Amino acid sequence: MIAPKDEQAVDNGVAQLNLLLNPGRAEGFAVFVNNFPGLGGGPPAHHHNSYDEAFYVLAGEMEFCVDGVTATVPAGSMAFVPRGSIHAFHNRSAEPARMLVITTPEAIDLIVRMPEGSRSQDAMQALFAEHDSQIDGPPLG
Repeated sequence: MIAPKDEQAVDNGVAQLNLLLNPGRAEGFAVFVNNFPGLGGGPPAHHHNSYDEAFYVLAGEMEFCVDGVTATVPAGSMAFVPRGSIHAFHNRSAEPARMLVITTPEAIDLIVRMPEGSRSQDAMQALFAEHDSQIDGPPLG
């Protein structure tokens, strides 16, 4: 069991994360809660060659664009992003939003290290490349 006090909080400049099941605690996947401020947050459009991601919206609503298809994902709904799919997402509402994210440990390292990449476009591309991923465009919104 993971007690709330065992969570690790991280602010990566895009959103605040609460790592629930991080690398070293489970083999093959990671679980975290992603907290987004109103009208904001979200990564640039990108894809991952090696892993899938599942996003379950706990509160608020998020806008997702996956392979050119844009949809609003309200609380109680899920977005699945298969490996290789170009995707981006952000909180389109003025209210805060929260998502439960299930993915692989490699994704956690990329997400936690986002501030390193924010120094420049080249640094961000290099960080994504390190994780068998690529930036494909600007953030949504």
